[in-house]
Amino acid sequence: MAKREIDRFIKQWLEGDEAAFKRVVDYYFHQMHAFALQMVRNREDAEELVMNAFLKLWQHKNRITYVSRPDEYLFGILRREIVGHARKRIVVTEPLENIDLTELGTVEHPEFTIQEIRAKYQAALDKLTPRQKVVFQLSREQDMTQKEISDRTGLSVNTVGNHMNAALKVFREEMKEYPNVMLVFFLCCPTATLFLG
Repeated sequence: MAKREIDRFIKQWLEGDEAAFKRVVDYYFHQMHAFALQMVRNREDAEELVMNAFLKLWQHKNRITYVSRPDEYLFGILRREIVGHARKRIVVTEPLENIDLTELGTVEHPEFTIQEIRAKYQAALDKLTPRQKVVFQLSREQDMTQKEISDRTGLSVNTVGNHMNAALKVFREEMKEYPNVMLVFFLCCPTATLFLG
């Protein structure tokens, strides 16, 4: 179907010929469905988004009279539908420091208290050389990259990496009695070290 024909069908639909709308849908449906499918990767969701876009077009048909490129207008509606769909699927998370520990449920090792973990963390910090401690704290407490630490301290990136590896070895040794998951959490998550402070 030529562009001229689809423009004629849109004009007929705007003038009250409801059957012409079906021709508009038939013309654009496959293109729009293919586009939506690239974005959402689910055939049913893509089809629903396309149908929602046509419904919006139908509901606001008076707006299309001011549009010079109906195809761009229709794909614009579809893009907004896709964005809305994506927003609904985003999982809302809460920073750990905003959650009361009792809300996290029971733990596998209730014998570990926050005070004990803090004490172990501080003991490990105290075992570091002054440079290792600076490097570790810049990395974990200020979330700086090795390059940023290098720029801040004047140490080479390799030296920063060596200090970081040595610091992590001390922490692994000091906290070896703790479960691996907890160890990874406290050594890899910058907010965890703030939590302990």
